[in-house]
Amino acid sequence: MKILATFFFFALTAVAPALAQTSVDAKEIIAKINRKETVSYQNATITGDLDLTNLANRKEIRDGDWGGQNYLSVVEVPISFKNCVFKGKFLAYRTEDEDKRLLRSNNIVYNADFTEAVTIDNCKFEDDATFKYSTFSQRAIFTNNTFREIALFKYSKFRNSADFSGATFHGYADFKYTKFDESSAFQNAQFDRYADFKYTKFDEGVNFQKASFSGNTDFKYTHFPRGTKFDDARFSGMTDFKYTTLDGQKFSPRGR
Repeated sequence: MKILATFFFFALTAVAPALAQTSVDAKEIIAKINRKETVSYQNATITGDLDLTNLANRKEIRDGDWGGQNYLSVVEVPISFKNCVFKGKFLAYRTEDEDKRLLRSNNIVYNADFTEAVTIDNCKFEDDATFKYSTFSQRAIFTNNTFREIALFKYSKFRNSADFSGATFHGYADFKYTKFDESSAFQNAQFDRYADFKYTKFDEGVNFQKASFSGNTDFKYTHFPRGTKFDDARFSGMTDFKYTTLDGQKFSPRGR
């Protein structure tokens, strides 16, 4: 019996480090990106704000429509986070003066684009996750994540497939004016407060099967292509499907 107990003790001792969450300073991740090293973390707690808008390759870009100051950083390496916790903000968009965020001409805007694959799976965002205006050139995986505060993807562009299946949005899920060039999925996603897909553009079919919408839901002016699925989607809050179409026909899903 004593030998058996000793065996289990050493077995648990060997497994414990693999299961434990390691702590990683967000600045360490930024340093890796600046060195153009692949970013890959599993079972890690990320401390501090992960600010991707202030990379070494940041440059000023001209915006003829607004005339404001705009700066763009580019994440040029694949990034992967699995079973991680982000304690601070995850910033691919920020402004210098939040009080003037509605007037870009009087504000300084910082953004980040992603030229390689992005994989963030089964992670927890405990603060804001902001990707406004970001372009994802390769596949973007955001599956099974929990967004406790705002998930800001407004005006983002997904040039390749995008997957938010199994994600839980406790705060405002903002996909207004977002553009999906390839297939996208929100299967089994849970929207607890406000799901904003107004003017969102889907060039390929999107999967909302078994998605749950508990708060306000806005799909006004959204045009869904053939192949879009809303099977078993549940709507328990206020919904707006005014001017929404599916394959050119007026559309409003069942179960709302």
